[in-house]
Amino acid sequence: MKKTAERTLLKAVGLVLAAAILIPGPARAEEPKDSPVVTALKSLRLGAYAQVYAGAWDEDTDTFSLRRARIALAGELVKNLRFRLNFDVVKSPALLDAEVEFEPSRIVGLKFGQFRLPFSLESFNSTADLDMVNRTSVVDALAPGRDNGSSGRDIGLAFFGNYSVLEYMFGLFNGAGINKTDTNDHKDWSGRVVLRPVKSLAVGGSLYRGMLGASPSVPLVRRDKEGLEAVLTVKGFSLKSEYIHAKDDVVSKAGWYAQAGLFALPGKLQALLRYDFLDLDRAVPADAKNVITVGVNWFIKGRTKLQVNYELHRLEAGGTEKSGLLAQFQAAF
Repeated sequence: MKKTAERTLLKAVGLVLAAAILIPGPARAEEPKDSPVVTALKSLRLGAYAQVYAGAWDEDTDTFSLRRARIALAGELVKNLRFRLNFDVVKSPALLDAEVEFEPSRIVGLKFGQFRLPFSLESFNSTADLDMVNRTSVVDALAPGRDNGSSGRDIGLAFFGNYSVLEYMFGLFNGAGINKTDTNDHKDWSGRVVLRPVKSLAVGGSLYRGMLGASPSVPLVRRDKEGLEAVLTVKGFSLKSEYIHAKDDVVSKAGWYAQAGLFALPGKLQALLRYDFLDLDRAVPADAKNVITVGVNWFIKGRTKLQVNYELHRLEAGGTEKSGLLAQFQAAF
């Protein structure tokens, strides 16, 4: 059944790509035969951001660090056909995104290459747009592409689009992580749907079904995940929440977070409060952890901002695991 679904999807991809090649667009028809290569550079867009971090913990080492330094390059090759490259010069491997998008209409498009997996509100968002200094522990531990240290990304292909109040994206992926070939002949699939019935409200769900094996000779184990999300924004006030359940082989895991934010100065100064709960084995009693985060964001211009957080990590069994004061300055254009 799964193999049939994969073959059907691959046939659909072939038809879409064939349409892209055979149907002449206005941009292609008007392009001179001897057009210089430099004309293609007119549509290029360059973006970058860097994050300088400082952390003072009561248990861990206090440190300054250059956390991220990312450069993104994007552009339109021909009408409706775009590409995007994204590098992090601080981390290894440096290549994060290498994707091509074909979007003949707003309703349906196709992207392929290496890009963010369609799962979870927070995981799908760029690190540059996070409300807090750190992602929630539940998303870091359970979201596909983050549970294996791949920055929420994988290699594959996906359909995406918008129709009325519906936004969707679903596709097939290796499941091995970024910059890696597949380790088995099974393709993982992931999908995310978001409904926006009114401008201030968005509710959605995510689904991931996969198989994990370190090599072709190792038996495959299940890697399944489900998620729910909701966002409410009313003027300067916001509420966000997510729930994720995961099952890796026979181990059932779950977690959730709830976050409230309020702009004390519209567009400039924001106060935040977040509660984050994670249970890495639901069969083991009182082994869960939770994190309470209090934060303040000062938006200097655009995405350039200063973030200050206080994190308190607690154990379900009782007591504090650790606490710390964090600061992060982000320069972006």
